[in-house]
Amino acid sequence: MKKPAASLLLFPVLILLLLSSCDDITKQTITWVEFEPVYMSQEEFLNSVAQESAKDLENPGKIYFYNGYLFVNEVNEGIHIIDNRDPSSPVNVGFINIPANKDLAIRNDILYADSQKDLLIFDISDLENAELIERIEDVFNTSAEMAPGFTTQAVDPEKGLVIDWKPVVKEEICEGTCRSHPGWGFRTLASTDAMFSGGAGSEGSQSGVGGSMARFTIQGDYLYAVDHTDLITFNVTSADNTIKVDQKSLGWAIETIFPYQENLFIGSESAMYIYELSNPTSPSQLSVYLHATSCDPVVVEGDYAFVTLREGERCPRGINRLEVIDVENLTQPTKVQSYEMINPHGLGIDNGTLFVSEGEYGLKILDAANPLEIRQLRHITDIQAYDVIPLNGVLMVTGGGGIVQYDYSDLDNLRLLSTIPVYSE
Repeated sequence: MKKPAASLLLFPVLILLLLSSCDDITKQTITWVEFEPVYMSQEEFLNSVAQESAKDLENPGKIYFYNGYLFVNEVNEGIHIIDNRDPSSPVNVGFINIPANKDLAIRNDILYADSQKDLLIFDISDLENAELIERIEDVFNTSAEMAPGFTTQAVDPEKGLVIDWKPVVKEEICEGTCRSHPGWGFRTLASTDAMFSGGAGSEGSQSGVGGSMARFTIQGDYLYAVDHTDLITFNVTSADNTIKVDQKSLGWAIETIFPYQENLFIGSESAMYIYELSNPTSPSQLSVYLHATSCDPVVVEGDYAFVTLREGERCPRGINRLEVIDVENLTQPTKVQSYEMINPHGLGIDNGTLFVSEGEYGLKILDAANPLEIRQLRHITDIQAYDVIPLNGVLMVTGGGGIVQYDYSDLDNLRLLSTIPVYSE
């Protein structure tokens, strides 16, 4: 009779243990980053565009080189003006406050910059007094209203214009397997992975040179810009009378634009589009090269295009590699080689030397004289590299740590010239 009594005494203890075990298994604390919109009133948005004194870099974005000066986008805030005539001793000389700015291009002392959905045109012939001479409203389909990552919040127009998105860490205790949370799902998509701008200008015009993450580029008398869906053409012959002359729908998730000779190479998350400019007012599509869904900038030299594909916030299932595409026949681009990378971002090429930004993993310098047998010459791991401009022996690198410049005229003796650091709170 004692054994059943003992069993009865143990039974409640076993039940408690099982319940405790279930609690441990089914309750979890999960955290995630959700983006919340930052609003600005219409009045403040329009009136806050102005030249200001120089300020520190905090969140540098796209870079553009023009006439000895480096123009650096401060993401969603404006443009730093840096005297880079001596790249070993750059001087920060001013800042143009432009809400919701990400992209820029320059021709004949005229600066073109986006501000949310608007195109702003500045006279920068006097770099100490940049003058806004024109605003063309609502020319871009999408801009700062698109979240750079997960969000559950819809934009509320009654609160004003969205000029930025603030990352906020969220936390929740859930039961079960926690396979999803309120932030898993885009409210909308944005190309903040492609935050670096410019595109090389044409050789015949007095325009500057930008990085491979371009959304703006200038060829002759025309500014070509891509938003997330369209290719938009502006006639910029007259500095104070910029005219939108064409707009073509390309698809979704358009990211970058790169000019080469009389053609435009446009990168998206799933393809590279090639357009020719025999009629510069209305670019004509020659071909489409499809690739795996990945974030995608492109540069071109000779008969080859070089495309970096990477996984990212918007491309979580992307691949990390460099693809080489034969574009001798522009109507039939063909992949001829690929190389594994870590997490490649922007890239640049100069006379067979290829520079590939590897994000937080640094910068790779490659011998691409034979694109079918590319060799790594050097891997710099002590910088963050997001995009590059190689120009006349000076390599300008932008990343989370600031702007770093190297003398690459002798690849066997790469020399650090200067660093413009980031100062963030």
